Amino acid sequence: MVGVAATVALAATWTGGASGGRKPTDAAPAYIADWRRSQLGTWKVVLRWQRTAGGSRLDDQIRVAQRPPDRLSVALGSVEARQGDRTLSCAAGQDGRLRCRDGGPAPPYEQEVSGGEAVLRQQLLGSHRLYDVTSTSPHCYDFRLRVNYPAPPYGRRARFCFDEATGAPTLRDVQRPQGRDVQEAVSVSGQVDAADLAPPPGASG
Repeated sequence: MVGVAATVALAATWTGGASGGRKPTDAAPAYIADWRRSQLGTWKVVLRWQRTAGGSRLDDQIRVAQRPPDRLSVALGSVEARQGDRTLSCAAGQDGRLRCRDGGPAPPYEQEVSGGEAVLRQQLLGSHRLYDVTSTSPHCYDFRLRVNYPAPPYGRRARFCFDEATGAPTLRDVQRPQGRDVQEAVSVSGQVDAADLAPPPGASG
């Protein structure tokens, strides 16, 4: 649920009706505000990841630590990291151990967040939005796809939640015709130190 999504071209067949008016229960602005707070906050979270599709199931763990502009995500055998104004590029070596090297300059962090917010506004606001967003509890949001759109970014239905104290993502539940992906927090903290932001052992070099 963290990171900046790719820009969506809204070339879809719209099914939301001609009026395009916003309902009083619309929670899209609140979701965008919570997303931005999450991107700018300092936190670490461990998420249980589960994918179900066609009667099969995969389970793993995702660990994310963030102290802007520094960020580390370890998930599904891969590492994504940013340290200051530089990115880290990580890949498995011939010995199978993960190794990271300087990946070049990163864009200004605030610019990156603002770019992600602009994409969300395109997806969630206005008469040509992709999703309707409602909220049934504080800092939790339900997405419903309102158009016929190839490969929608959040499936046909989705639910996202954020920790009230830190802004960390605590739930990402995306339902697609092919299956369902759920990321659910098992631990959240607002205390982040240098060790939390360091690539795992065997990933340096």
